[in-house]
Amino acid sequence: MRDLPPQVPRPAPPQVVPTPPVDGTTSPVISAPAPDRRAVTFLWRGRAGEVRVRANKLTHQSDAALMERDGDLWHRTYLVRPGWRSSYLLTVDGQDVPDPLNPRRWRGFSIAETAPPSPWLTPGEPRHRLSRLPLGWRYDPVRPAEGSLVMLDGEHWVDDLPVILDNLIGAGAIPPVTAWLVESGPDRAARLTCDAAFADALPYEGRTVIAGQSFGGLAAVHAAHRHPDRFAAALSQSGSFWWPNGPEPERLTGQIAARPPRVHLQTGTLEWALHGPTERLRQALGDAGTHAAFEGGHDRYCWCNELADGLIALYG
Repeated sequence: MRDLPPQVPRPAPPQVVPTPPVDGTTSPVISAPAPDRRAVTFLWRGRAGEVRVRANKLTHQSDAALMERDGDLWHRTYLVRPGWRSSYLLTVDGQDVPDPLNPRRWRGFSIAETAPPSPWLTPGEPRHRLSRLPLGWRYDPVRPAEGSLVMLDGEHWVDDLPVILDNLIGAGAIPPVTAWLVESGPDRAARLTCDAAFADALPYEGRTVIAGQSFGGLAAVHAAHRHPDRFAAALSQSGSFWWPNGPEPERLTGQIAARPPRVHLQTGTLEWALHGPTERLRQALGDAGTHAAFEGGHDRYCWCNELADGLIALYG
């Protein structure tokens, strides 16, 4: 994911602490050295010249990503807050690989988290039909729809969104909705950076919420601002509101104050590049905007875990 401004001062590296005693058979190892901190120990066993932890925004390619070696056991321990989660890979002599000591996988990544995953992610009995369309996919609930959802970057949500919606609708947490999973395609960066033609062509039906992540979060708010008659609200996860990068940044924020749409914002506590632009957008939204922070970085696994809460906030 490269929807971040290219030149942003990086924060101090994460706090690295001595590794507690471990048996070297499973990774990561989670411990609680203090009530408000969790120690996450990553391990790798084998012969290598260098091993790094690649966890989004936790290590951000700094020297803090380098693991230490004791014999053939490599290790690194970081302090995080309760609730932190991340998808991650290990970089072994320059090659990214899933963690062989961690059985938990998601979309080709290993998973580390200091809290249980979202209960809305547990697959159950399918309660929908999913059909392929030129724009992406369409989700139809088995009960009559009372609204709709547009999910941008839909190609990334074909597996998880139906499960989340089935569970939410089945529990009565949101009304039955039709969902369009709109593909971005090779022109993603152009389509999702406040492109009027793309916003004008998006589907809608009844009370429609539009949702997106990163550039998709920017596009969701832009579409809701441009078409308040079509989109009742927008859910933006880690929206790239810094755009465009150059002499006139945060263009959408400057336009939105005169007619703010209803928006629910979600950002990770480790997404240092987004905190300022997101806060300025929240101020421009006024009472039409709400915000929730999650413990993590610019990470699709975090967005997947947080999505249900955002939909409940808007549909509820």
